[in-house]
Amino acid sequence: MNRVFLCLGGNLGNRLDYLEKALTLINIKAGKVLKTSPVYETQPWDSGSAKPYLNMCAELQTVLSADKLISVLLGIEKKLGRKRNNSKNADRTIDIDIVYYNSALINNKKLQLPHPRMHLRKFVLIPLNDIAPLIKHPILKKTTKQLLANCKDKLKVTKYTQLKTKIICIEGNIGSGKSTLASALAKKLKAIYLPEEYKDNPLLPLFYKSPKQYAYPLETSFLLNRFQQISTAINQNNKLIIADYAFYKCLWFAKINLKDNELKQFNVLFKTLNKELTPPHLVVVINTHTKNLHSNIKKRGRRFEKKIETSYLEKINASYKKGLKKIKNIPQLHIEIEDYKKSDLPEIVKQITKSIS
Repeated sequence: MNRVFLCLGGNLGNRLDYLEKALTLINIKAGKVLKTSPVYETQPWDSGSAKPYLNMCAELQTVLSADKLISVLLGIEKKLGRKRNNSKNADRTIDIDIVYYNSALINNKKLQLPHPRMHLRKFVLIPLNDIAPLIKHPILKKTTKQLLANCKDKLKVTKYTQLKTKIICIEGNIGSGKSTLASALAKKLKAIYLPEEYKDNPLLPLFYKSPKQYAYPLETSFLLNRFQQISTAINQNNKLIIADYAFYKCLWFAKINLKDNELKQFNVLFKTLNKELTPPHLVVVINTHTKNLHSNIKKRGRRFEKKIETSYLEKINASYKKGLKKIKNIPQLHIEIEDYKKSDLPEIVKQITKSIS
């Protein structure tokens, strides 16, 4: 096994996401990542760019030769959108450099080891010092800690702290006014709004015509779509997200609509995806009577909703009550609404702001 130290960085797109994807691909294609440093935000080195980098270092265990390893790493860069040109230190989605490969000394057209400028750059030395402070440079005969102490680089390197995204979920039965309230709140609080994307789902009208036939593909499509929406919004480092649904509703509806064998499969997928998401900071639940639900459903005039029966709405209410009781350590704000009015918004915003402060 060979002991390798890498430096990863990029300043285009979702920088943190590119670092995470690069590490995943390195684990798959190059060897085993043993350690990773914290992520640092750094000024561009010797560049006129105004876009700061995210940088980190990683320790890798690999059976690959140095030449084979650099080919694999270049392939990962290309897969993640790295476009090389003749411009020196150009902006890039991801850059993966080999800093050390054992104690090897290599100097050819393809690769120079140890990295010829690593001792001059704090964005390499600072994260490298986090995971390998005592490793010695095979030429300079100094440890990472010593190289860092002697480095004259003046560029600013600071530990990167990702914004802690707060997620507020608006929940309630069909026709309770979730979307109206969620979009209004997002506008008022200057938050990212995640609407329920039912309009683009061709399975929904089919489900209302033939529930047994289309329930499983419909619920699965909603599950995957909601997961994609929420995870994308989180990865974009948004400070506040307001969704007109909670991810948990996938399971609440599935328990009503799916057969036992389908529900078992669905439950496994739900639990797997739910573990990957940041839990909501608050679930706002709109409670209103069934008569009002029918009135709102009629007003919005969606053809496929015309035949929704009271018994189905009551099943949803029951499933919601059971599901909400099982949610632990997440605040819930229950709001009784006869008919949502814009004049109600200031008071609702006040209640929600108080709950998340």
